[in-house]
Order: sequence, then C-alpha cells, then structure tokens
Amino acid sequence: MKLAITHTLLYDYSNDVRLEPHYLYLHPKQGPYLKVDQYSLQISPTPDFISKNVDSADNIQHIVFFNSSTRQLSIKAESIIEVTEFNPYSFIYHPFESSKLPIKYANDLNDSLQSYLSRKGVTTLVDQTARQIAATVNWDTSSFLSELNKFIHSFAYEIREEGDAYSPEKTLLERRGSCRDYSVLFMAMCRALGIASKFVSGYYFSDPNQPQYLHAWVNVYLPGGGWRGYDPTQNCLVSGRHIPLATSAMPNLISPIHGTFRGNAQSIFKAEVSVRKIEE
Repeated sequence: MKLAITHTLLYDYSNDVRLEPHYLYLHPKQGPYLKVDQYSLQISPTPDFISKNVDSADNIQHIVFFNSSTRQLSIKAESIIEVTEFNPYSFIYHPFESSKLPIKYANDLNDSLQSYLSRKGVTTLVDQTARQIAATVNWDTSSFLSELNKFIHSFAYEIREEGDAYSPEKTLLERRGSCRDYSVLFMAMCRALGIASKFVSGYYFSDPNQPQYLHAWVNVYLPGGGWRGYDPTQNCLVSGRHIPLATSAMPNLISPIHGTFRGNAQSIFKAEVSVRKIEE
C-alpha cells in the first residue's frame, strides 16, 4: 500500500524572536515493512543550515539552524511511503518460557535491553495493577498484552498536541489521557513485569476523511518475536497501518519538533496531519 503523508507545523510569535537550533523527527523510519520513496522538508524562514543525522536510537534526526529574527516558524514535511501489512501473531516464543510472565531475558540480551527496562514511573499502584491484569490471564504474556491494550483503551481519550506526557500513575488514576499518555502507561506496566518496551512516535492510517493527528504507540521486545507493536489508543496490534517516525526508551527525546527561541514573546502552535492512500 502506497501512502502520501503531509505534516505541517506552525508557530506564530507575538514579537520578533531569534530561533535556537530546532530538532526535528519527521522522517518516516524505514524498516522491513516500510519503504520511503520520497521525502521533502520545507521550512520558513529559510534555515542557515540543516544537519541530517542518525541519533543514538537509529532515528533520522534533522537539526535546523537559524540566523535571522522572525515572527513565524513554518515546517512542512511531505513523504511518499510504501507499507506492507503483516500478521503480528506470526512468531513462536523462544525460549518458550517467555510465553509466561514475568519475562527473564538471557544475560547478554538483558544487558542490551537495559534502557528499555527502566522502572522509572513504575509506582506501587502501577506495579500492582499490572500484576492484577496478569493474574486474570494466568500470567500468559500475549494475553496480558492484549488485556492491557483493552484496559487502557477503556479510558477517556483526549487530544493534547503540546506538553510532556502524563506520568503513568496520573493516567492510571484519572483514567484519561492522550495517545502519548496511554503509551507511557503501557510501557510502565510492561516494565513492571520485565517486558522491555519503547515509545514510538508516528502516524496511524485509518479513515482519511476523519481528522488526523500525530500518533503514539509502544513496541515491546518478545523473545522469538523481536519488537512487536501494541496500540492501546486503537486497541490493536501494529500490523502495517502504523507509520513510525522515531522510537526511544524515553518519549521526551523524540518530540516531532523541539527547540526554543530568544525574545519576549508568546507563541501559538498549530499542526495538521494528512495521511492518504495513493491509488495505483
């Protein structure tokens, strides 16, 4: 399936400002089920320099440098990609003991996954709730992940395009949040039971006639299955309709745009996302 993606971000400032370097994560992340055919980046005011890098988590990162004052920052990223749908259940746990929780990774693998196993945010309440859900499915790994998806999906959903994600406990207590909040809670509850997990920022292709937004979900590492995606907002597994931009053990590191400005001004932010299928 071929998709065309347009993501526009606009900042309006009340006074002239000087823009510090801005970090962008807007390039689709190529992989076994995703191929990038075209990509373009349009920025106003015209940057003095754009550095295209690969960051520590193997994401494509653009650092944009400016040397002029402005009252507006406009960024448009356009992509044409090809995605392949696949069966997310097509794997066998190896070793088979990993099909039961808590997961214990082999020594070398465990060492390599340490950043994805951090228990930061795993409070007593988060840990106990994760264990309660696991107990209802007899500590079966796949069933736990599906039940966790369903549990968080039942919360009240809200759209919040700016700001950091809520803490896992806040989302759990208030039973509400954005896709970022859902994903951060999902990660914490997985890590409570030894499942390595990372945050994914990107897009979800569904009904192009409905409003579209930047999206977030979670990848978990399952022995024998590798990284597998779970989306508590949609209550589904990733199977070819999710388009990742970046992944990280720490969500705040891969905001689609991150930067500051110098000057006495207020800013207003707007964003638009369009993901549409190209008929072949």
